[in-house]
Amino acid sequence: MPFDGILTNSIAKELNDVLSGGRIGKIHQIGRDALLMQIRASKDNYRLLISCNPSSARIQLTERQFETPETPPVFCMLLRKHLLGGIIKGFVTNGYERIITIEAEVADELGDRSIKKLVVEIMGRHSNIILLNQDDKIIDAMKHVDSEVNRVRELLPARTYILPPSQDKLAPDSMDTYDILIDSATKSGRKIESFLLDNLQGFSPVLCREICFRAGIDDAVPACELSLSQLDSIVEALKDFMSEIKNDRFSPVLIKDRSSGNIIDFHCADLLQYPDKERYDTISSAIDTYYTRKHNREFSAQRSLDLQKTVSKLLEKCEKRLEVNLATYEENKDYDRFRLFGELITANIYALTKGMDKATVINYYSESGETVDIPLDKEKSPQQNAQQYFKKYNKARTAFLYAQKEIESLKEEISYLESILFAIENAGGTEQLHEIRMELFEQGYIKSAGQKGKKLMPIKAMPQKIVSKDGFEIFIGHNNKQNDKLTLKTARHEDIWLHIRNFAGSHVVIRTEGKEVPDSTIVEAAEYAAWFSKARSSPKAEVDYTRIRNVKKPSGGKPGMVIYTNYHTVVVTPRKPEGI
Repeated sequence: MPFDGILTNSIAKELNDVLSGGRIGKIHQIGRDALLMQIRASKDNYRLLISCNPSSARIQLTERQFETPETPPVFCMLLRKHLLGGIIKGFVTNGYERIITIEAEVADELGDRSIKKLVVEIMGRHSNIILLNQDDKIIDAMKHVDSEVNRVRELLPARTYILPPSQDKLAPDSMDTYDILIDSATKSGRKIESFLLDNLQGFSPVLCREICFRAGIDDAVPACELSLSQLDSIVEALKDFMSEIKNDRFSPVLIKDRSSGNIIDFHCADLLQYPDKERYDTISSAIDTYYTRKHNREFSAQRSLDLQKTVSKLLEKCEKRLEVNLATYEENKDYDRFRLFGELITANIYALTKGMDKATVINYYSESGETVDIPLDKEKSPQQNAQQYFKKYNKARTAFLYAQKEIESLKEEISYLESILFAIENAGGTEQLHEIRMELFEQGYIKSAGQKGKKLMPIKAMPQKIVSKDGFEIFIGHNNKQNDKLTLKTARHEDIWLHIRNFAGSHVVIRTEGKEVPDSTIVEAAEYAAWFSKARSSPKAEVDYTRIRNVKKPSGGKPGMVIYTNYHTVVVTPRKPEGI
């Protein structure tokens, strides 16, 4: 994200137009490295966000709501002491450096008025917020920098504030710059993009590529290999671009990734090199939208990761229990032989005596009447040996039947948890993740409390709707709660239900409206059912389909679990719906 010098200079102009003359009403510190100031200007309330976070340093107006600590940090208390009630005189920039100084006129305890300055340095990991008095003495800084970190430029109370060292680049709006650029370019072996970045103040890589794009020049070509006419084109493109900036002809945009549709960048200028963009009226609204969506993506990703870890642990436990029960099942599946031994010993007890280590007797239950060798405990009487075998029979039979029941239950639970894991991996946002979390809570897998002790509130499950090429509505559930709602409540008896065979996946329903559904629509819906399943990466997948009236939920079945009859199967290649 290019919060470069050009953008910094432009946002300062926008903030000047909106907030100059405004009064600072409230100041909050959000997190360790961001401030939120409420400013009353032109009879409206504005919220100014200032951040020196290394990955998201910026200054902008915001519409977002933020949680504020009950006890304000020391730096926040200091800002309240020095800035509350102050009148904003302006937002000052130093050329096209990434520094904005907010100047405010404030009154002290005696009523004397003076100028205080809040310097916002937007410089990646060196970003900072620094409070100065009117003599440029540092009152305090959000991040202290002592001599061990920087011997030339200490950012500590009572030190004189010194600007960061200049990079000695050319001002992009100076007429002298253009001749110097052409002359220097003919001697440089650097790529033209890198050459512009090395020489132009306030320019980020994306802006350097934009100038090349507007000039019709490949940005990877070495500067020295460009002809004079091509260099002239670069200069003209630079002049036109800077004319837009100097005359406040801003065109705030968000740049979208063509494949995923996600927002990947923002700027105050219309970046012509990118075809997919969202346009905004103000720079602040573009920045605010960018970081709101970024925050939501990161928040969703973190929640998704947390849920995946939780479900994966549950799945691992179930698989271990299944392994133990399978071993118990195999160990005790021949339990009936202990009963046989006990009965044969009892039937031949007259011929057995204490001290024998085995008994060779006829198996009366066998049609062929073969003999059986039964191991005996020499220390026990024949009656005691028979009783011991009957005890072994009861114990083994109980263990076998319990393991048999547990195996069936565990296989169902593993199948269910796999469907949950699949839903988490393919969740389309915080709402779907919330549905999954609610489901896990309702099934007793997680505690009732949500994040930070907040109660989980139910939300309405909304399956996705797509219109087929033949004009039929196709509905797709993206988690078990949506699947249940779609299959058991929304769908009608004559609608067609589809599901991937032998894999976890979405329930898909074709709304028939009493019409005959063509094979092409069934194949299309089957392709979507295969795509929204664990068989997505398979070249071919089997999808079952039947009427909704043939789909039932078994008694006590978990969410998303159904049984179906009278079905047909179609083999398709998984396909993602268009526009998703």
